[in-house]
Amino acid sequence: MRPIYAIVLLVVLMVQGCSKSDDPRIDPLVVLKTGDYTTPGQEVPVGGKLAFGITASGGSAPITNLIVRRIVNGISITELDRGMFIEKGGLDFTMNAVKSSASEELWQFVVLNANRDSAVSEMTVLLGEGSAYSAIKHFPSVKIGMQQNNEFPQYLDLHTGICYTSDELTGFESQIDLVGFVYMTGGVMSPTLCCPAYTGSSSVTTHYPLISNWEIRNSTLYDYNASDNNLVDPLQFEIAQNDSLLVASYDPQSVSGLCKYIYSDRIVPFKTTDGKYGLIRVVHSDTETTGYMELDIKIQE
Repeated sequence: MRPIYAIVLLVVLMVQGCSKSDDPRIDPLVVLKTGDYTTPGQEVPVGGKLAFGITASGGSAPITNLIVRRIVNGISITELDRGMFIEKGGLDFTMNAVKSSASEELWQFVVLNANRDSAVSEMTVLLGEGSAYSAIKHFPSVKIGMQQNNEFPQYLDLHTGICYTSDELTGFESQIDLVGFVYMTGGVMSPTLCCPAYTGSSSVTTHYPLISNWEIRNSTLYDYNASDNNLVDPLQFEIAQNDSLLVASYDPQSVSGLCKYIYSDRIVPFKTTDGKYGLIRVVHSDTETTGYMELDIKIQE
């Protein structure tokens, strides 16, 4: 009987071997676009816009993660770490950033698939002459309602400062960057900023179920560390006339689509889906679900 078992085992191994060779493993691939995007070795003045077009395929498995790092003087800063699950069609993504004062930046773009295979593409960007800080828009008093407020609208377009009620929202869903709500966390009631794309422990759709049906849900990222620790000087906020403070205040390594404990006088750096940097100064915030917030907003044009 043993020889028969040996023959069967040999046949199984041969079949498996043939199956593997017929279905070879394909590595993921990431490519940086050309055209209207930043190019390798380009000289960009401090404050100048960087634009990266990224296309990628997952190879033998779905794409699960995109990581973007800026490396300056050997120090790596994670500018983006986004989870996803793309089975077909690949990834087509555009990311905007702003040139720092470093003489040289190495940018890395990493794609991972479900097998934990990875692909990396890199680009070096150099510092150009002069500066390219640009003008900002200022909305000094924007009032938005919490989730059960019937007096003020709840849905805010940060680019225009316009708020919408649920009745006014049809056709403008793709322009909404921010909503506010109050919930119990850490043993206290927390006035909170959130974005339509947030799906964490206090998902935005828990408080605004309407958002779950939106085709486009914008992802605004808030620097909660700067807000929690009062890192932005109120006087500097008041006198800011260009976007240099807005860009410098935002640390991509301490951001989330949700920002808690935004009590009065907190200043929150943020970055919108399309790469606009901004600051929100909290003029007023209630701790009741029927209350409201008053926000003083500065954002890049």
